[in-house]
Amino acid sequence: MSAAAGVVAAIASGLANGSWNVPTKSQAPRCLHAGEVWKWENIWFLFNAMLPFINTAFVVAVVGAETLGTIYGNAESSELWAICASSLLWGFGGVGFGQAVKRCGIALGTSICMAVIIALGTALPAIVEAENLTTAQAVGTSVGASLGIVGFALGAKAGLIRDAGAAAEAEAEAEAKAKILSVEDAAAAAAPAPAGAANDGISISEVGVHAGGEMQVTSGAATTTADAAATRRRIFAADIAWCLLGGVLSSMLQFAFVFGGGLVDVARDAGVSKVAAAMPIWLLCFLGNAFGHLAYSCAELTSNDAWGLFASADRKTTAKSSALCVAMAVGMPFHIHTYGIAAVLMGDAGAVFAWPVVMSSTVFTAQLWSVFLREWDGAPREAIRCNAASLVVLVSSVLVVSVCSFY
Repeated sequence: MSAAAGVVAAIASGLANGSWNVPTKSQAPRCLHAGEVWKWENIWFLFNAMLPFINTAFVVAVVGAETLGTIYGNAESSELWAICASSLLWGFGGVGFGQAVKRCGIALGTSICMAVIIALGTALPAIVEAENLTTAQAVGTSVGASLGIVGFALGAKAGLIRDAGAAAEAEAEAEAKAKILSVEDAAAAAAPAPAGAANDGISISEVGVHAGGEMQVTSGAATTTADAAATRRRIFAADIAWCLLGGVLSSMLQFAFVFGGGLVDVARDAGVSKVAAAMPIWLLCFLGNAFGHLAYSCAELTSNDAWGLFASADRKTTAKSSALCVAMAVGMPFHIHTYGIAAVLMGDAGAVFAWPVVMSSTVFTAQLWSVFLREWDGAPREAIRCNAASLVVLVSSVLVVSVCSFY
């Protein structure tokens, strides 16, 4: 029964994780968008400034300040250091994750990050808890995690096809407009100049108009196209780098939970209930997590001269955007706490099973949001088919891992 409750908690964690950052998206409905006046960095700063306070207040209310003092006093110093160090890295991973979503969209950015996160986050506890896994569980978890990675890859492919189609359509439209302008310019150049008018050093022979009236393509246009393609490749490489950085460092949350897992036993010995036993870990994690996020958002606010936007909106807009940041600061810890509950309820090796379920559910939810936010409107059919296949594979991943956790 506890394992089944753990599966439900893991899925709920994924639903929350795929939804809490929707207010940062410009495609979000007006009632859910926090950026009517603020930029991304304004939202990210306020969200991360409130996050540790909201999470700390929640943990203290549930566990109790005196009990927390007892838990930390009885914990191994090496475990506390492992949690704090991993949390700092996790914070900078969140910066990469946020940038990945901002640059690549919810579907593609989340998919690539999650492929890295699920691979590292599943492999680590599986190695540490190998002796507690049955053969069926080890095989099932490996298959489920692999399905998750395939689902992420399909989602990424769908996003790339969609973006390539949009880029090709925009380029074709730009070329068509350029051709019309070229013909008009050529016709104007071919017309007799008024008496005494200067031709600015341009001769008719240099214009090169064909009999059909089309402008001859010059080497300069080809160079411009090549430069644009090179720029797109550089931008794409930078986007992928952010995704990989976000994925690797975001996995540090799992490292904090695995290497600081002894804190759960200390909490249980101190009288904390089973479902709340991981909360002392998450309190430290969110305190460490704030440094990276706040440092990066402050740098962005300064470089983009966006500090003044906090005071530029009217009271109603500011209140609404602030309320959405509060909702984000509640949704994010909800995701983490329900993951901790799932891992504890699913047994000694619960982190092995809960992690891939949470991550696959996260991407499934993000994909659904991307459809709701109309990110796929006008996308090629192949992209839509890949996205649908991604959803099916992700559901399969959740089912496989959930079932194998009972054996």
